[in-house]
Amino acid sequence: MSAIVGLAIHTCGPALGLALCDVKGEICHQSWPLGRDLSTQLHSILMEFIAPHRWQDVAFLAVAMGPGGFTGTRVGVVTARTLAQQLEIPLFGVSSLAAIAQRALADQTPGAADIAVEMQAQRGQLYTAIYRPTPNGLAVVQSEQVRSPEDWEAALNAHPHPLARAAAGDDLAATVVQVLELAQGGWARGDRPDWSTVLPYYGQHPVDR
Repeated sequence: MSAIVGLAIHTCGPALGLALCDVKGEICHQSWPLGRDLSTQLHSILMEFIAPHRWQDVAFLAVAMGPGGFTGTRVGVVTARTLAQQLEIPLFGVSSLAAIAQRALADQTPGAADIAVEMQAQRGQLYTAIYRPTPNGLAVVQSEQVRSPEDWEAALNAHPHPLARAAAGDDLAATVVQVLELAQGGWARGDRPDWSTVLPYYGQHPVDR
């Protein structure tokens, strides 16, 4: 039996990340440091990346929906929504922070601790969230919030369960693999989310003061 072909897109950082699960069940991934060229190059890179598969072969899409850079996040989510609508396939929206937590799972004993994730935001703030590993994937203990570093440390000190900490690095696009993994888990559980349910999460408005 052939594997389900899934495609994940991550544009929340300065680089583009793509991951594909092919018919053999193998995951390939790549990143491109596009910066401001993201919007002009994304579609052509997508076409090259999925080859030799056709768009009709793709069973589901997944996209990192933020938090992250405002323009990149918007471009990625809009592109994924458009493709899923045109192809009439499910679209999984995955938090950038959840993808970081999923990657951190590889470095700890399953179920040993909740995972506290942080990512640098604007104006000295942090994007934060806490997740709990379960047999059915990551459960949200504290959803994405923008906090000051002091508030975040206070929240961690007050957390009633053991914590493992994970922080976003410079290789944010590489966590597109975990975006795909989390979507694959949802697909296996029978989730078939409609494209219209996936919206970008910015956390902060770029002109807030």
